[in-house]
Amino acid sequence: MIRKAVCLAFGVFLMIFESSLSSFLPLEVAKPDLGVPFIIYGTFFLSPAEGLLAAVLFGFTQEILSNSPAGALVFTNVALLLSCIFLKNRLYIESRYTFSLVCGAAVLSESFIFLALSLLSKGETKNIYNVLVFSIPDAIMTAFISLFMFRFFEQLKIRYMSRV
Repeated sequence: MIRKAVCLAFGVFLMIFESSLSSFLPLEVAKPDLGVPFIIYGTFFLSPAEGLLAAVLFGFTQEILSNSPAGALVFTNVALLLSCIFLKNRLYIESRYTFSLVCGAAVLSESFIFLALSLLSKGETKNIYNVLVFSIPDAIMTAFISLFMFRFFEQLKIRYMSRV
């Protein structure tokens, strides 16, 4: 229980820190999605219930900190969760590099889900080019940061599981 609460609090702190930092520094090209590693780790290594908690919590946090359409980021995070649940028995994450690759691919798929949602709900195509241009650097940056986050998750697992 402590491990889950620490992970969720750390994730919300990282998202708030990133949002605050991006207002001072122009990080438009390299802005990682810090909620994706938490959702993937929660779904693959803990349970789908923890992944759902992370998806909803980080989706609402991202919506509060951004100016996206209402419900769009929660929908994309839950869609990511459902795809992770589908892939849980088919994909084996054995190392932090595989975890990083899955996180990068998840950010790309999340961007395409967001584009499809925007196209289907509003019929807008004016921001498609912007999302496509920035999704690849975002995926690369998220994959890079997820290497270190996986190490943090494993250290947290070792620390709190040794006391039981």
